[in-house]
Amino acid sequence: MQSEKASYPLRFVVLCDSMNFELWQANCMLEAVNSGSAIPVGIVFRDADTSSAPQNSWRRRWDTRQLALWRIFDRFYVRRFSRAARRISLENFFAEIPSCLDRPIKLGKFSEKLSEKALDFIRSVEPDFVLRFSYGILRGDVLNVAPYGVWSFHHGDPTLYRGQPPGFWEIFNASAVTGSILQVICNELDAGTVLHQGIFKTHASSYVKTRDTIYFGSQSWVRRTCAAIQANGWPQAAATERGKGPIYRQPTNKEMLHFLWKTVRKFCTNQITYRFYRQDWNVGTIDAPITVVAGLSGRELQSQALSSVHWMEPTQTGFYADPFGYEQDTDGSIRLFFETFDWRAGRGEIGTATYSNGRFGPVTTALSANTHLSYPFVIQEAGRPSFIPEHAAARDVSRFNTDSEGVAIAKTTIFPKSELIDTTFVNWDGITWAFATIEAETSNTHLYIYYANSMAGPWHAHLLNPVKTDVRSARPAGTPFVSEGRLYRPAQDCATHYGSAITINEIIKLSKTEFEEHIISRVAPVPYGGYAYGLHTISKVGGRTLIDGAKKSLRMPR
Repeated sequence: MQSEKASYPLRFVVLCDSMNFELWQANCMLEAVNSGSAIPVGIVFRDADTSSAPQNSWRRRWDTRQLALWRIFDRFYVRRFSRAARRISLENFFAEIPSCLDRPIKLGKFSEKLSEKALDFIRSVEPDFVLRFSYGILRGDVLNVAPYGVWSFHHGDPTLYRGQPPGFWEIFNASAVTGSILQVICNELDAGTVLHQGIFKTHASSYVKTRDTIYFGSQSWVRRTCAAIQANGWPQAAATERGKGPIYRQPTNKEMLHFLWKTVRKFCTNQITYRFYRQDWNVGTIDAPITVVAGLSGRELQSQALSSVHWMEPTQTGFYADPFGYEQDTDGSIRLFFETFDWRAGRGEIGTATYSNGRFGPVTTALSANTHLSYPFVIQEAGRPSFIPEHAAARDVSRFNTDSEGVAIAKTTIFPKSELIDTTFVNWDGITWAFATIEAETSNTHLYIYYANSMAGPWHAHLLNPVKTDVRSARPAGTPFVSEGRLYRPAQDCATHYGSAITINEIIKLSKTEFEEHIISRVAPVPYGGYAYGLHTISKVGGRTLIDGAKKSLRMPR
């Protein structure tokens, strides 16, 4: 897969404390520079000795003793076990970059501004933007010293959570998701232009995992924003008016005790769930078009359609999931392809069956392998059906033609040596697009796009990959479809747990240099037929719709 390179790198100055950066910060800059999207032209070090009257450390600890538990937790647990917070030196990387030592001017308790010496230095190297990894709340001329302003990460959704510690209060308040933004800061706190934003799963049993998720999950945003500016220009829209959440502080000892109790309790609950319960999936058909099932015709019609699911007879040795299919020309019946998972083998293969007049035919094997197979996305070209299964375990995305019984008979590789998950294809504006996530910790959060003139390739990575960061609506969940000239894309909502529901996204912009979509509806698990725990695939077959559903079952001894 080829990736389009930026025509010129954006110049930036880093505001920091030293050459030792947290790992996610280092990755952020290295990715931007190595991609050709940005180049460092200066470093401003914040002088740590900025207090005119340093307070005795023991006196300071006594005065803030109500925060002692948080300080201990942060020092001996978070800093020790967080991968994102691990410090690495970039001294060699920045060896030839000019630098300046700044002693900022305090403006009240939390705000400060750069010295004239530092401002003159920044002006002399002529950056396009300033990247902030240090300092308090910045005020003054530094906010306007670069054409694209000062960029700063806020790890938390500022409409709900401001202040610190990042990701802590989301766990404390039992929020299912934790937001992050990259913004251009201005004189008003948390009111600048948002350059990129993402929504991540809150790991209620682990603060370290939550923090690492939001830090590592946002490290590509500077590179992505630079590439977007180079391709599409600076976004001219002014900073939008948005609600602001309360400002949180470091937790008190009482709050820490409550927090620790909640995380331990959640950890125990998770262990019980993982050890004694499992998701049992099944496949069903609905005699209604996908627009109705997706909720585009209103909730009442959607509810009526979901209440009329024809479920397959469940298997006793595993489950069925990820249904796709096509209408057979002979009698209008549906040929289905789906994952058939075997509990004993611990992996899935691709099964096939027919559906006609409310009944399913016997399940047979369409494709098997020594590693896990799932999500057999069906395409038809020149009237000939084929399917493309998810086979990330073998680092393979290939297309399989089938015979009249649905058995795979010929293989064509599409993405060799690729760990793409749930690859989903659609033709739009004369281009073939592939949507997928990648086998990693962000497999439910980061959406990637690839494009080609046809299925034969060659394939190119989208300039802004990952184009979207949202655990509620990134991972593909079935066939894209068109209604009234608009393109819609189903995606998994994994905020509460894997496969909890489906969101329907309307794609607003889709080009080689742009992507934008918005959630417009939701398909919740079917409350009828016993599969109310999850739903993660919806696919179109003519005027009918295929879905799957999950129930939570006790693990039986093997």
